[in-house]
Amino acid sequence: MRSWEPLPLTQWADINRTDRFISVQTLSGYRMVQPEDDGRVDYLAPDASAEVLGRALLEALDRSRVIRPRDDRGFFEPERYLRLRHEYEQYFMRRYGYKTKREAYGAMDWCRAQRSEGKISMQPHKREKPEYWRDLPPEKTVIIQATQDAVAVGAALRLALDRGE
Repeated sequence: MRSWEPLPLTQWADINRTDRFISVQTLSGYRMVQPEDDGRVDYLAPDASAEVLGRALLEALDRSRVIRPRDDRGFFEPERYLRLRHEYEQYFMRRYGYKTKREAYGAMDWCRAQRSEGKISMQPHKREKPEYWRDLPPEKTVIIQATQDAVAVGAALRLALDRGE
């Protein structure tokens, strides 16, 4: 696809998992995606069923919006992103009793999900340092047909999280 061609409708979510919680957060944007201003994050138990996990992801994807930079430049301001990221971090660390970032991120798995063109793909990542990540090879990505079957979506998401490093 050429860079000047419009992207297909795509919806995103970030999923983080530790031994204390799973968080599912809606992302919006266009080529670059960021959290929504409302800061909504769904927190689930780490042993949440496939149905609960899938339902949370499907709802997060449903809330995702396409926002083009020319339509809302403020959405893409770095200060906005940094503020929302800091609020997310502070909240989950306080809620789940983490004392340091190293402790909070040390055993965290991260996956980015996107729904586009009739498919849902879930890309796991590798943790480099406590809060820094890199992409894993494409064969680690879990791709399923877009569906409203929460159990199937949740099972695929758990597989993707398990593939993280």
